[in-house]
Amino acid sequence: MDSHASRKSQSGVGLIEVLIAVVVMSVGFLAAARMQVEGMRFSQSAYYQSQAHFLANDMIDRMRSNIQGVLDGEYDNQSTSSSAVRPGCVDCTPAEVARLDLFDWSASLHPIAGTAGFIPALQGGTSPAQGRIIAIGGEQYAIEMTWTEVI
Repeated sequence: MDSHASRKSQSGVGLIEVLIAVVVMSVGFLAAARMQVEGMRFSQSAYYQSQAHFLANDMIDRMRSNIQGVLDGEYDNQSTSSSAVRPGCVDCTPAEVARLDLFDWSASLHPIAGTAGFIPALQGGTSPAQGRIIAIGGEQYAIEMTWTEVI
């Protein structure tokens, strides 16, 4: 009779144990999903930073290849714009090369009039990215890139 009585007292997993296990598993899945979302957000942020670095270095290289335009002040305090106009020159002067450089830089950040299927390099938020060349003094310049990210 003792064996029959012990079987009745232990008859399986209770509903409370199952409920606790489901809650613990749900919390674990939610934490894993949040880590995945945060990882994707940080990855996108790193992508934007690398694109900004690439675009800033591209403009620096363009300025280095147009020394006369730099010395003439053609790059001083310039900003990217969606209204940038491509200069139509064949044998470009240093000033025209500087305007072409600014147009190309603007075209990677803004939808330029007359272009279809534009995808900006930095398209994180609602406002477009912006690039600026700041003349510090002498022959020193700062390249500033700004963009918005979805947080």
